[in-house]
Amino acid sequence: MDLAEQTLILISAVLMIAALILSFVPIMPGPVLVWAVAVIFAVVEGFERMTPAAVLVATVVMLLGSASDLWLPFFGIRTGSLSCLSTIGAFAGGMIGTFMIPVPIIGTLIGSVLGALLVEFTRGREIRRAVRAGKIAARNYVLSYVVQLVASVIIFVVYVVSVQTTA
Repeated sequence: MDLAEQTLILISAVLMIAALILSFVPIMPGPVLVWAVAVIFAVVEGFERMTPAAVLVATVVMLLGSASDLWLPFFGIRTGSLSCLSTIGAFAGGMIGTFMIPVPIIGTLIGSVLGALLVEFTRGREIRRAVRAGKIAARNYVLSYVVQLVASVIIFVVYVVSVQTTA
């Protein structure tokens, strides 16, 4: 392995670790960032160290992680009768919370819960129903967040294994 190849691997690893760290920021698309670094590395080095099979696995994991909100319901993770408006409220609240309370995860989680709670309370004026919407929003946010973090880590592991096994 020559110096140029070692440098490319080191730069890619540092960028992937940075992308993994950015994955903890709720509004960042973690799996996409980590995957992009892996694919760029594969293209630059000619798919020798990051094989086409590894790129395919990383791509599938990225798609699954990024689209978890679409496929989780098929495995029994439901919205728990959260209304469409409450879902929008949770999303808007999460965005506002991210910027108002710039502590990764916490601001977005608080904003999501408050957004769903506020919308549901405004719709029906029932505190019990509003609290239930807040709980559902919190559960859905945490579950989706964990799936995306796990997908980011798996993509990084695929990169490391591919680079190590093709030496």
